[in-house]
Amino acid sequence: MEPHPEAGCFVAQIGEEGDDVTHDLVCWDADCVNCECRAEIQVSSGSTRQFVAGDVNDRCICPVFRRYDCLPSIESFDGAELVVSLILPDREELTEIVSELREVGAAVQLDRLTKSSSESEESVLELEASGITEKQREAVRTAIECGYYETPRRADLGDLAEKLDVSRSAVSQRLGAVESKLVTELFRAEHGAREERNLVRGD
Repeated sequence: MEPHPEAGCFVAQIGEEGDDVTHDLVCWDADCVNCECRAEIQVSSGSTRQFVAGDVNDRCICPVFRRYDCLPSIESFDGAELVVSLILPDREELTEIVSELREVGAAVQLDRLTKSSSESEESVLELEASGITEKQREAVRTAIECGYYETPRRADLGDLAEKLDVSRSAVSQRLGAVESKLVTELFRAEHGAREERNLVRGD
């Protein structure tokens, strides 16, 4: 994700790249109005860690995560872009968080979904989504927001086409491409996880 320029994100303002960040948000009230963002950073080009801290504003991404009782793990940063990971209870909460992040002006792109299994053996499925284009993401985002994937559906292809200002066939192709990609990735991930479990068990 890329925080809004007015957010004053200290990690993004470093202007370099790295993959070692210890990050925390300290709040003195329940509404995250009086908060301080703190981070300890190791950039790739340096040998010493940098400590940065400062007050948050209404463009900051951190209070969004705090409202959902989660704090992102910053996996890496490259200029103004941050790669973060989250552990959430369900997809609905992820959708709400992404929506609020965009409301404060952050540019968000989902690259990978990981689903943990409820089986006695812990397993993880990773779906690679990096091949999905921005237009395809926009079509899926609009479809979800309009209730296209709900049962019963609250919108059809005509509604989505009108929202996106494209033809019905264009919407259908974009959604179909994403669905095909994710179903294929799901099969690949499940097949790989099953083979790995069998190998561990000696089947």
